[in-house]
Amino acid sequence: MDYEPAEALSRFFAAAAVGIEEQLSLPEHGVVIATRVVLRRARADTFGSHELAFKIAGYLAARKALERTGCPRL
Repeated sequence: MDYEPAEALSRFFAAAAVGIEEQLSLPEHGVVIATRVVLRRARADTFGSHELAFKIAGYLAARKALERTGCPRL
């Protein structure tokens, strides 16, 4: 991924991880034993990328993954 400044990318990835963890820790899911998340593609730009956007994207990606397993939708 091309982004300037490159050191900001770790903050975006950390924000996505927070969103994923929030979704997986909701009590409605019961206990999530183990999970692995692979970030396959991300896109950031200097003016439009914010940590909150990455957090929300992580949250929604985790919800979609849980739906694929048959977990009830919230």
